[in-house]
Amino acid sequence: MPALSELAIKLKGTILISHSQSGIYPFQTAALNTQDIAGIVSIEPGGCPAADGDLKPYMQIPILVLWGDYVDLAPRWAPRLKQCRAFAEAMKKAGGKTELVVLPEIGVKGNSHMLMQDRNSLEIAAWLVGWLNKNVEAKKN
Repeated sequence: MPALSELAIKLKGTILISHSQSGIYPFQTAALNTQDIAGIVSIEPGGCPAADGDLKPYMQIPILVLWGDYVDLAPRWAPRLKQCRAFAEAMKKAGGKTELVVLPEIGVKGNSHMLMQDRNSLEIAAWLVGWLNKNVEAKKN
């Protein structure tokens, strides 16, 4: 994660986006150093930080944890969704800027684990750009 942190600093601000097994990497990077991390988007992550762990590194970073359909029915993924829900709730209680979204709960249905390859991927991309525009402040250089 040090290299990802160095890259964020070199770019003078970036949004870290991850998927699946790499889902925890942006969080691990922020735990090392939050400098120039403008936001985190973790799509169906393999895990989220512990709800009872140190939340301080994440408090000033807008975070989106995004999930597709039927996650709560999959034995492998249901516990991960539960862990991420707990993290998002702990962040909300602590005053953080974390949002967990399960797409069917907002009316977007028909997604697998590979959201970016599904038939409605352009709709999801547009929704995600809207979320980023609303929640992540552009750095003025």
